[in-house]
Amino acid sequence: MASGTLYTFPDNFRAFKALIAAQYSGADVKISPGFKFGETNKSKSFLEKFPLGKVPAFESASGDCLFESNAIAQYVSNAQLMGANSRDAAFVQQWINFADNEVLPASCTWVFPCLGIMQFNKQETEKAKEQVKKALGVLNGHLSKRTFLVGERISQADISVACNLLLLYKHVLDPSFRAPYIHTNRWFTTLVNQPQFSAVIGPLKMCSKMAEFDSKKFAELHGQTAGSGKKEKQPKPAAKKKEKEAEPEEEEEEEKPRESKDPFASFPKGTFNFDEFKREYSNKDTLTEALPYFWKNFDKENYSIWFCEYKYNDELAKIFMTSNLIRGMFQRLEKLNKNAFASMCIFGEDNKNTVSGVWVWKGHQLAFELSPDWQIDYESYSWKKLDPNTEETKNLVIKL
Repeated sequence: MASGTLYTFPDNFRAFKALIAAQYSGADVKISPGFKFGETNKSKSFLEKFPLGKVPAFESASGDCLFESNAIAQYVSNAQLMGANSRDAAFVQQWINFADNEVLPASCTWVFPCLGIMQFNKQETEKAKEQVKKALGVLNGHLSKRTFLVGERISQADISVACNLLLLYKHVLDPSFRAPYIHTNRWFTTLVNQPQFSAVIGPLKMCSKMAEFDSKKFAELHGQTAGSGKKEKQPKPAAKKKEKEAEPEEEEEEEKPRESKDPFASFPKGTFNFDEFKREYSNKDTLTEALPYFWKNFDKENYSIWFCEYKYNDELAKIFMTSNLIRGMFQRLEKLNKNAFASMCIFGEDNKNTVSGVWVWKGHQLAFELSPDWQIDYESYSWKKLDPNTEETKNLVIKL
């Protein structure tokens, strides 16, 4: 099993490819704690091992030195990640190349100006947006009948493509832009919520508002007067300096409410105890004890019952893939658990199956519309609010 030291700067999405692969393979990869970009990678000792001075760079315990992210990822990977057989290995390489040739250039052209890393060019940015749409569309079509890009498990193909999409999903793919790519969004959010991914990239907050080029930020990073291309010779006036210093505080004040706000905070508390019902459902017979408890204690005034059906049943293939689809949805809705309960069922067989379910949550509107974080999957289903007073509803709840 490979082990060694990875040289990189923080939050380098290229380095994430290797670090996530190591999480899956069990390789012992440590990040060099003393690495300083611009210093370490320009030193004589570093350049003797890695002549280009590029990062990420990897030195194995046995002395092997590698300096390309895909090569490093393969080195610390295992057979499953790189393809269970020669056929799958070819497809893994196809998607790795797709990530670098079709996704990455457009991502950098669009996102880097928003981060102040490079100058903005409107014409090139518009071209990049079209290229991103094309790439997302290709992925969406491919994933419409698949859980992962190659085979039945996560491979380096998934890791590499997802890592190259990270900057896009974090900074510019707002809800309206990414809305048409249902299957790509589902696949991406399933990946980034896997423990092996989150251990490396941490919790990912999807873009809620498309970032734009900030000329002042660009000027600050490059030591220029915005738009002039010349080095500043005089310090900025004190008033402007104070204004700039105030900006981070304003950003923090904007972020905190979004992180702490509970979508159900303004709803009446109600009398239905979800935790108690879930204990009944988990530990006792459903028909004879759990459901009678539910109907006896259900708070009709403050809670509602909904029936859903998957809209694209003709795209469902293997039962295990349909199961993964539902499991991924539940993972992405984990923060909804406190105020909701759901039972989703798969009916049929391989290549001929359907999905439907019954949901209960606080309030009388679609809960998914309360938070952008809950909107990845729900549009793939049709939703119908049920009347808790009818026998039809009670029979449907029993069935599901």
